[in-house]
Amino acid sequence: MDTRFARFSKSMVAHRKRVHIAVFILTLFMIPGALTALQPIDMESYEMESPELTAQTIIDTEFPTSEIILGFVVSVRDPSEVEDLSTWQPASTIDGGTPDYSSIPPASQIIEAGEPWVGITEPDGGILNLTILKEIDYKAKLVEEHPLGQSLKPLVNEVTGHQTTGVMSLADIFRGFMNNTSILTQPGLSSLGVPTPAPTNWTDCFPLDCLSFDDANVTQAHIDMAAARMAEGSNNDFLRWISLDRGFVPDINSIQQGPIGGSLDSEGNWQNEMTGYGRWSGTASWLLVQLDRASLEESGWEIVWKDAKQEKSIRTSDEGLVIGGYRLANSELVLHPPQYSEEYCLELKKEEGVGCSVEWTYMDLEGHLRSHDRASLTLLVGQGVNVEVNRELQSSTGLIALMGLIILGLLYVSLRRVSDVAIVVVALGGALLWMQGFIGHIANLTGLFGWDIIARSQFSNLLPILVLALGIDDSLHALHRYKEERKLGKSASESGTITLTRVGRAILLTSITTMAAFSANLFSDIAALRSFGIEAAMGILAAFLLTGLWVPLLRMSFDEWIEGRKGKPIKERNITHLVPERWLRGLTIQSGRFKNSIVIAVLALLVTVPASIAMSNLEGDFAVEDFLDESSDFAQGVNIVNERFSDEGEPAMLLIEGDVLDPRVYAGIEELRQRMNTPKEGIPEKITKTPDGNIDLLALDELVFAAQGSMVLDDEPFRARGWNPDVEGNGVGCNTTQFGFIDTEDRDCLAFMYGFLTLEGVPGIGPIPSIPASIVSLYIMPKVELDPTKPWLDLNGDSAEYEHMLIRFGITGPEDFPSLAPAMDKLWEDLEVFTNLSSGTHETAGTAPTEEEPLTWVMTTGRPVTRFVASTEMQDEMQSSLVLGSLFVFVSLAIGFRSIKQALVTLVPILLVVVWLYGLMEVSGASLNIVTVTIATISLGVGIDYCIHVTERYRESREKGESHKQALHAVGGACSLALIGSAASDIAGFSVIALSPMGLFSNFGIFSAAMIFLSLIASLVLTTAALGILHQLTSSNSEEEE
Repeated sequence: MDTRFARFSKSMVAHRKRVHIAVFILTLFMIPGALTALQPIDMESYEMESPELTAQTIIDTEFPTSEIILGFVVSVRDPSEVEDLSTWQPASTIDGGTPDYSSIPPASQIIEAGEPWVGITEPDGGILNLTILKEIDYKAKLVEEHPLGQSLKPLVNEVTGHQTTGVMSLADIFRGFMNNTSILTQPGLSSLGVPTPAPTNWTDCFPLDCLSFDDANVTQAHIDMAAARMAEGSNNDFLRWISLDRGFVPDINSIQQGPIGGSLDSEGNWQNEMTGYGRWSGTASWLLVQLDRASLEESGWEIVWKDAKQEKSIRTSDEGLVIGGYRLANSELVLHPPQYSEEYCLELKKEEGVGCSVEWTYMDLEGHLRSHDRASLTLLVGQGVNVEVNRELQSSTGLIALMGLIILGLLYVSLRRVSDVAIVVVALGGALLWMQGFIGHIANLTGLFGWDIIARSQFSNLLPILVLALGIDDSLHALHRYKEERKLGKSASESGTITLTRVGRAILLTSITTMAAFSANLFSDIAALRSFGIEAAMGILAAFLLTGLWVPLLRMSFDEWIEGRKGKPIKERNITHLVPERWLRGLTIQSGRFKNSIVIAVLALLVTVPASIAMSNLEGDFAVEDFLDESSDFAQGVNIVNERFSDEGEPAMLLIEGDVLDPRVYAGIEELRQRMNTPKEGIPEKITKTPDGNIDLLALDELVFAAQGSMVLDDEPFRARGWNPDVEGNGVGCNTTQFGFIDTEDRDCLAFMYGFLTLEGVPGIGPIPSIPASIVSLYIMPKVELDPTKPWLDLNGDSAEYEHMLIRFGITGPEDFPSLAPAMDKLWEDLEVFTNLSSGTHETAGTAPTEEEPLTWVMTTGRPVTRFVASTEMQDEMQSSLVLGSLFVFVSLAIGFRSIKQALVTLVPILLVVVWLYGLMEVSGASLNIVTVTIATISLGVGIDYCIHVTERYRESREKGESHKQALHAVGGACSLALIGSAASDIAGFSVIALSPMGLFSNFGIFSAAMIFLSLIASLVLTTAALGILHQLTSSNSEEEE
């Protein structure tokens, strides 16, 4: 049948030398493009558009002093592992000051968590042990001396009211309380401005002397007493600094009394406790570091991983081989962070246009702190994910090499010729290079026109696996068919022509349908998925050209060269394959018998029904062990927080835009608190609460209240900014109550107070903590710089305007998507207090404030929100793309086969595989995440290839006039051998990857191996059974099934 593809195939064979030269030249051409494509991938860059991400961008732009908070969880070290202080030495630095990560105490030595409200007995006080507190205090000083120390942003401690340079820990809390200047030892003010007694004191410590924290004579008894008084007098805020296994541990030798055996209820009241002697204890606490984002960027650091200089150098040191920011120590890759300084980073930015990645400096800081771990262990939580991902990827090099060796071995077993294996390896290597080259050249070309259609993402890491799976499949089909023709006595040229004509046509169809499956991503609203569709198409095209078309030409040319040297034709041997050919022919023939086909169809249905039910029960989440090695320091840090600080949420924000000076907006803050404090039945409570059971909402109204208290006690700082209580309206058009508080329903009052806070912060006096203006700037910023003498006006003399306001809160358990989804819905119901004042929608902001609608936009954001939204949208989009891709595949098959029936016969089996795969995920305890959803999508693209080869070979035989049985017999030959060889190679390779401790590789390996196995079953059993049913339904009564 002299079709156009047949003519094309004959032309390729006739001009094969030119084809080889063209492949060589194009390969050289692809190298520059591949270098462009190999750009860093940021695990926290979602490359998508969403209102939540837009809100985060606005915050980063409009709030130039926005902060970055590093949370170090400090835990008690197992006492049996603690060295004696007299012999202990900090871990030494190496290679010019780099912390030696191979000699620091491992995270596995952290003491086991205790039971809630029970505490631990050893050491005395646990994390409140005096020795540990001194150790934590020293670590805080290390932070200040670190290169990041110059970018610290002040913090105010909510327990004592003291301001720190930007580092805050339990040691600071004890120091602030024990110097008798904290808000806990000062008279307070009620909400009406009436003085109240001090919550506690540090003047009467009988039978002890009230010593300061830094006094050389301070003892554990002083710490126990201070802890008990702070726990009782701080409205339980002090207890938030101690892990959930906190408790008052009984000790008859203690002089301090407290609540033993009880617990705090949701209202912050003690229940079922008994008073006795003992001390407070727990296993862990926090060391918080607040950095100024703008200061970091001005000092040459890059906040975004992919925007920074990538550490790629390989060098030797006295301590071992250094690869980028890692070092090989005892056959293990450990962190070896580069030593960055402001001078180096600024010079780098000047010369290369990119600065230093701040993630490396975070890890360097962690290393220096951990080098001083003795009685405690320190872990940085939630930062440095790109550093950890790259470490685990590079650590998996050995597994990848082992996978390659196993695949090579199985390819040899399948093909039984070293030259065949070499041809496949060369073609696969070329396909990978061409894929990256295509991607790079497209990115460069479209970039010239200002189009940014390539957005490398986490999905890009999966493309080489896709190309290898397709390439091995294509190569084996081509080579097995070539061998089959040579066995029939045909020449190399004839065999190559037939292979290209028949198998090449099938590979063309598989390539088109696979492209169709992934092309559905082009309709996604997410840039990363659209890019993934394009990148996948380039990989499929590369695999088709090199492994589908070039491999048989290369095999043919090599045979002709050998035959020319030997002077006689090569004879193909009868060899034993992975599975005997007669078994495969028997399987395809038996599966295609009508009666057997009906049984297979019923069994498939019986499997599909429960699989569908299981699939419907799958839920999404973002568990760290699904992506990283669960034994890694990063994963252990996250797990410690989830286990011991589950009541402390990950920081999130609410962005409010418009005329935020409107008194209705101010009043809405308290109304929002009340709404959020009212739980809804059946909805998980995910917003962080204080120990007294109230929502922990940080907003401007608290600063305004503190400033009013300060003004009641001393109005001199306010007078300096234009406040004059001797004239009507206090000189600013604002009246006050009889207690001296401003009228918060008066716009002029708010204008003065907002302006004063912006310039001055909260002046500290008595029970009122000193809060710097830099902290106020985290909540509100004026549109134009303010007049310093008249803060209700801007420098132009116009009334001050405020267009943005932030409200901060925490989200607990943000990785648990099933519970987070309804909680976010509840939050948006609570936010109606603001959305009812807004002209904007959820997706876009309104145009301008009006009298009725002073706000233009209200949006939640922050890492837990953007991660949830991005992951959920990506999963939803991928599943939608799966449905749309199935439609595209069906259309492609119908056109390619020119038969709707043949298209259905080919597509339905692989759709069943997708359902079975989802069902298997549910049964195995997996969840929906980016990895598992991507595998399901790939299963459509890869699995359909298996079924197409079966259907196409069956069609080829039928077109030759062969019977149904003879056609099934042909399917069981080279076609099935190729499928078995391809599946065995892929399954073995993926099974090796499944051994990786890295969750990303492990999950991908397990479910990809399952996907390949199910695809093999779908092709050899389900597809042949479907062909048997179709044959019975369409054949004449006189035609014999046999």
